[in-house]
Amino acid sequence: MKPLLLLDFDGVLFNSAYEAYQVCEYLAKKNPEYRRGVDFEEFMEFRSYLTDAWQFCRLYQKDRLLDDVQKLHAVKADEQDWEFSKRFFEARAEMMKDPDWAKLMSPYPFLYQLRPLLKQYPESFKILSTRNVASIKRTLEFYEADGIAIYGQEHIREHGSKLGVAKHNQWLSNGCYVVYLDDMNSHLEPFENEVDLCIHASWGYDASTANSFTQGQAFHLIQGFLRVAYE
Repeated sequence: MKPLLLLDFDGVLFNSAYEAYQVCEYLAKKNPEYRRGVDFEEFMEFRSYLTDAWQFCRLYQKDRLLDDVQKLHAVKADEQDWEFSKRFFEARAEMMKDPDWAKLMSPYPFLYQLRPLLKQYPESFKILSTRNVASIKRTLEFYEADGIAIYGQEHIREHGSKLGVAKHNQWLSNGCYVVYLDDMNSHLEPFENEVDLCIHASWGYDASTANSFTQGQAFHLIQGFLRVAYE
């Protein structure tokens, strides 16, 4: 049985939170209704509950701040949130004009371990991320890890969730042994009864548990699946 390996991007391949923080700060400097100088620690706490860029509006817009970040999941996006999202991606696109933009991303050692396998077995991997496709593609190209299919925030909005993207593309019913690797437990939970194996990345942004995998453990497991299937 051939493996199909679904990989999250932020918190699995790259520590990219600082890049998102820089985009928000860049945006805030251009728009007086947004807070400037948000502390990175506050940003990271908020980010741990975030699933879409529009939600940053509830951290940055001065008159729409949440009194409890744990309520973020219950907030429904409105026109102001979508306007923030539009400005966010415009700001990122502007920043990406810098040829060194991808240096804002910090690759985990896991990326360098996995990179030879990405090149050797590109058909076995897919990126499934809440980040937008263009920034993922640019980053993977910069770090010479491109060539695999990318499904990003645009696809999640279209199909409702990461699981919705997987079902739409029939990844869960094509006869493959499906493994999903993510650092966020809340993203893994919907997949637990849908795929053959969920791997929680202990090195990402969410808290690790007794069942979490280290970078080395996750790599050797993935490498083993590919060896059994192709060698």
